[in-house]
Amino acid sequence: MKNHLSLIILLFSLFCTGQQNKSISKDIYTSAIKNAVDDFREKSSLLKNDNIFSVSYKILNSNFIQINIIGNSNKFYIDGDKPINRLPTNYLEFNNKIFYWYDDNEIKLNTSIISKLQEYGLIEYNADIIEYSRDDKKKSISYYFCTKDLTNYKKVKSNSLKIKIPKLSCK
Repeated sequence: MKNHLSLIILLFSLFCTGQQNKSISKDIYTSAIKNAVDDFREKSSLLKNDNIFSVSYKILNSNFIQINIIGNSNKFYIDGDKPINRLPTNYLEFNNKIFYWYDDNEIKLNTSIISKLQEYGLIEYNADIIEYSRDDKKKSISYYFCTKDLTNYKKVKSNSLKIKIPKLSCK
């Protein structure tokens, strides 16, 4: 009986540990975004090229998060009171520069972000023509963070979103 109980406890603890490693909390990727934006605005030469930056994140696996930052002045379109394209849910602002991103876990739209995007000329109401531009030569920076230690990261400057993940030792 003791052996069965010990086995059940062991299996339960392994199951719980495995489940914790598969998901990453919102606090972790939000902190990774803030760390990437802080590094970008303090150290990146790309900061001088734009005032508006799109930030995206991708959870690569339980050990890595990729954060990409690129200058982007494409507008967001609203017809009546309904957005035509997906509006960002979060932003950070520093020295007249805005960094915005989407969080799929946030269902409600933060109305203050519409006002902030409007300040930067990024909202267009009831437009007859919708325009998007993409510059394949535009450089971005991708940050690769260890999820268990956000001070451990590498960054790669590129003009492509398809970047080979750099070697990064995560504990």
